[in-house]
Amino acid sequence: MIAFIVLATALAVICVAVIAVPLLKPAPAGGPKAPWAAAAAAGLLVIGSAALYATWSNWSWRQSPGVASPEGMVERLVHQLNDHPDDLAGWLMLGRSYVALQEYPLAVRAYERADRVAGGRSADALVGEAEALTLTDDSQLSGQAGQLIERALAIDPASPQALFFGAAAALRRGELPLARARFTKLLSLNPPDRVKSILEQEISGIDRQLSAGRPDPSAKKP
Repeated sequence: MIAFIVLATALAVICVAVIAVPLLKPAPAGGPKAPWAAAAAAGLLVIGSAALYATWSNWSWRQSPGVASPEGMVERLVHQLNDHPDDLAGWLMLGRSYVALQEYPLAVRAYERADRVAGGRSADALVGEAEALTLTDDSQLSGQAGQLIERALAIDPASPQALFFGAAAALRRGELPLARARFTKLLSLNPPDRVKSILEQEISGIDRQLSAGRPDPSAKKP
């Protein structure tokens, strides 16, 4: 399982690039960069995602007997799912495994299958697919991946992973009130202390920006 953890750490670094780098670019209208938002998103993704998934995901962190590597686990899962194609938990685990191995198109297919098996009612399947799509193409966070996250939140408004990615997506879009609401909801779920501290910093930073009168792109014009 050490190999899996190493891959997961690399995945967190990729997530930082997906969220933080666009925030460092000038706004479309020539406005200032958002270095605070970029740094905050980076810290949230590196520390928050690791703690969130370790605490709230249903991933089994214990090494399965006879499986020496993530690749071996994937091979075993594929064989099991050939015999049990309606195993929702198995498809979700396969999707997570492919993400860890950076096989994102395969991860998308696994999560799509999980979504079909669940009849479109699995928030985990939707969030997993959104994550894999975003890692394939970061613009998906503002497109199909973002839509999947919204569907996941409609199914399970208290899903920590959906709230996490939904808040990150809102922060990326500059929708500060929505990002704040999702960070606050996530904070109310009693996350680990490390995540709690980051969420509190995010909320405080958003409050400072809102009080300073920073325009909200999501606000409707009169």
